[in-house]
Amino acid sequence: MKTAAELTPYQKMRTSLVDWVDLAEPQWHLLASKFQVKTAQKQEYILLPGAKVHELYFVCSGLLRFYYITDDGTESNKAFITENTFAGSFAAYNLNLPILYGVQALEPTVLLVASFSDFVALFEQHPIFDRLGRKLAEWLLNRKELRTRSLLQQQARERYLDFVKQYPNLVKRVPQYHIASYLGITEVSLSRIKRTVA
Repeated sequence: MKTAAELTPYQKMRTSLVDWVDLAEPQWHLLASKFQVKTAQKQEYILLPGAKVHELYFVCSGLLRFYYITDDGTESNKAFITENTFAGSFAAYNLNLPILYGVQALEPTVLLVASFSDFVALFEQHPIFDRLGRKLAEWLLNRKELRTRSLLQQQARERYLDFVKQYPNLVKRVPQYHIASYLGITEVSLSRIKRTVA
């Protein structure tokens, strides 16, 4: 049996989908045909805010950050997307809006990328794709709900402890200033919090 490192990008995506749908070979090949392999170097910008490119990403290896830019040029991190994880904006696609966030690789990254229009077109071709789309939308919505709740209801220390609990491997992979931005605090405040929980 192959280890995770030995799996091809497409095998990684198929393995990750097992909990959502059981794809027969014809449906799997149809789905896979909509995705293309892309690579990004460390610090490379994959998508800039304001672009009207609606894509669905699956991270095979590496690490992405999704970020917003305020009017004064300040960046605010929206999410970190790790291996075997999907990301994209159904809302921007459905509303035909520009993408408000940017995407940057924080590590050398291998992606599978599909246009949302190609992905959504599959919903009409077989019920299994409609189920897949629903499962993906639910998962993305749940992540967004938990993120919003965290920012609105938790103190900074609680947000940091939750981050460590949910993403223990990211504490060492993501620069501290990016984590601080994600938590909605300054890097100085994050250092202070880390000292109190050490």
